[in-house]
Amino acid sequence: MEFTRLIGAAETVVPVLVFVAVVLQKWKSGMRDTWQEEADAQRARADRLAEDVQALVEEVGKLRVENRELRAQVSELLNR
Repeated sequence: MEFTRLIGAAETVVPVLVFVAVVLQKWKSGMRDTWQEEADAQRARADRLAEDVQALVEEVGKLRVENRELRAQVSELLNR
């Protein structure tokens, strides 16, 4: 009699444990996918920012050259 109760309890507990294991696995895989998507988004953002910084560095270089030329012109006009 005790053995049949044990089997009856196992028939109830085992499917619940399997269900919990499957749900946990799906949750973990969902979290992994979410973190991967977030990492990809941050990597893309970092790449865009790096491109923006490079463009700004080039623009500052051009402005410095222009500034140097304008200072030379002003100096020339003042020395006349």
